[in-house]
Amino acid sequence: MKNSKTFFKSHAIETAKLVVLCVIYFLLQYLTTILGKNRQLAIYNGIVVCFQFFAAFLMIKVNARRGRHLSWLCLGVSMFLLLRAIVFLILAKRPLMALPGFFMILMFALIATLFSYQVEQLDKQMVADHVTGLHNARGLILALKNKIYNKESFSVIYIELENFKFLNDNYGFDFGDELRGIVTNRIGNIIKGHGVAGCVDRSSFMIVLDGDCDARQVAGEALHTISDKIAIKKGEAEIDCFLSPYAGIAKCPEDASDAETLVKYSDIAMYHASMSKKHRIVFYEPQMEEKLNRQLEVEKIIKNALSDNWFYLVFQPQFSTQDKKLRGFETLLRLRDGQGNNLSPAEFIPAAEKSDLILEITNWVLNNALKTFAPFVKGTDLIISINASSKNMESNLFVSEIKEALEATGFPAKNLEIEITEYSLLQSFDQTIENIKALRQMGVQVALDDFGTGYSSLSYLEKLPINLLKLDKSLVDDIESNQKSQQFINAVIYMGHLMGCEVICEGVESEGQLQLLKDNKSDFIQGFIWGKPIEFDKAKGLLNA
Repeated sequence: MKNSKTFFKSHAIETAKLVVLCVIYFLLQYLTTILGKNRQLAIYNGIVVCFQFFAAFLMIKVNARRGRHLSWLCLGVSMFLLLRAIVFLILAKRPLMALPGFFMILMFALIATLFSYQVEQLDKQMVADHVTGLHNARGLILALKNKIYNKESFSVIYIELENFKFLNDNYGFDFGDELRGIVTNRIGNIIKGHGVAGCVDRSSFMIVLDGDCDARQVAGEALHTISDKIAIKKGEAEIDCFLSPYAGIAKCPEDASDAETLVKYSDIAMYHASMSKKHRIVFYEPQMEEKLNRQLEVEKIIKNALSDNWFYLVFQPQFSTQDKKLRGFETLLRLRDGQGNNLSPAEFIPAAEKSDLILEITNWVLNNALKTFAPFVKGTDLIISINASSKNMESNLFVSEIKEALEATGFPAKNLEIEITEYSLLQSFDQTIENIKALRQMGVQVALDDFGTGYSSLSYLEKLPINLLKLDKSLVDDIESNQKSQQFINAVIYMGHLMGCEVICEGVESEGQLQLLKDNKSDFIQGFIWGKPIEFDKAKGLLNA
């Protein structure tokens, strides 16, 4: 409400200024008429017209669009009065040597024309992205408002290029601009005049699609063509880029009938698409806003947890399958807020991964886990395993952060294991591989988590310098009752050994599962059957057992 009052007040002041300038202009115009009737005073006409010109210029200065139209109106009136004076002089057979301000007004007309052209160009720049030529955020809002004003039905497709920022930051803005240009062309080929496209920001695009088009089909085609390989030359090298797009869709008038809300709803739907493991295209639903608000609430809790020390660590033991010898511990993060309420990792970890908070969390876990175990691992083969997110692995600072943590705590590099997921490889393969190699050179071990559930190509997985494969709990759950599951997990373990890696199976909870994993030569197991996640005091007891 306050913003509305401020807007109307500003609008009223601006209008008053234009009215005052317009009145001044016509008073000066009247003055030129009076001066023109007196030969002695006619010499001052030029000065008065200069002030007229200045008043017209100020109109454009106050408001480029409305002032321009008003100044042209004033100029038209002046030209009409001049033409009337010319006709009068001709009819009166008087000489045409005392036309008041004629050449000055012609000069003003020329300058006003040039100025108007410049204003038009500025208007275009204000609504267009300078790299792609598409609408920018302001231009998209104007396009939406125009469609709403004309009572059209349409869809808003919000597309986010998830890993664009990494490519842009690592290869430079020129590289990013070229990448955006290619994406623009691909989107243009999809919509083919059935709507307009625009750039919300460097990594986000929007399509305003005509109502007679299938929004899901167009979004699917757009994501498919954007996901295709993009090869860009940088120097003498050619870099292959694979973008990971998501799309959210909101419809007018079904979901909303104002521009800002439609953009907001399509953005919310896109966010849910990026969080989904199954769908890359999501239509807006009213309950999504509640989920987003919960995301923001959880992010706030995480920030408080980092500042007020609400996080704490537990450690799940890992054992040799054949002789139950302790291999080490996987470090797991827990959160208990200021009121003593526990927040599930299944909620706060995805929320942190969606933002850069996961980087701070990983750094906190790393330093605290290494500091806790440093006195107990020296001179042993005990492994302390820590999870790293895809955002950690795509960062060129992650290796240096680990090195600093090792030096600060005195923790031996050979006793540290970093767990990554196949998703990290899909997000940023080159940087992830570079980080893995750097960690291995430092002596740090690297495990590939959730193996057997991802989509990575075996042709490059087998080339990775990884020492351990972790088989996901979902592969272990029904091996007692399902013959195909037994054969599958046997094949995956065999494949891991072919790759020169040891294999650990997660989520082992029964004697039957344990025996089958022993028979299939799983090197290690981790699960409730031999050890639940425990706090450090109990973990220390296992070290002395």
